Amino acid sequence: MHREPPFDLPPEAFLDGRPDGGDLLLQRTLGRVRHEKAREGRRRQSFAVLVSTSLLAAALAGGVVIGRDLGGGSEPVMVGGIANGTSLSAVITPAEGWSRLRVTVKGVEAGERCRLVVTDDRGERFVAGGWIAGSGGDPARGITLDGSALVPPDRLRTVSVETVDGRVLVTAAA
Repeated sequence: MHREPPFDLPPEAFLDGRPDGGDLLLQRTLGRVRHEKAREGRRRQSFAVLVSTSLLAAALAGGVVIGRDLGGGSEPVMVGGIANGTSLSAVITPAEGWSRLRVTVKGVEAGERCRLVVTDDRGERFVAGGWIAGSGGDPARGITLDGSALVPPDRLRTVSVETVDGRVLVTAAA
């Protein structure tokens, strides 16, 4: 007695070996999958670039607005001084109740531990930054550093470079 299987098998199941064009069909299918996956990756990458660019633009715009609010509307002031082969030039930028400083110092011996000190109109001193002069470098090239002090620009009187042991290397009147 011959029985039929309870399900139908496709004719390919009874073939000996691969069907004609089987490898080509597999390659086409794999190529299609790769193409769709690459397109999806490009979409994700484009979206990530768009989001990060938008965030960067928002951060820059916010920084400009905040910078304008803190600036107090005054222009930066430039001061300078020279003593014993050490020179100091500083740009003092007003902020709301405090001062930003960008200072270039030249002529400090390598390895010297230094502080940037500002003095207000009452003689109170504020450390606005510190550094160690570069070793093996050229003291004439100097260093540029940024600092800040809780002194309103209209009350700031001097900017000085001192060693940590209190020796004043150079002072500039503000």
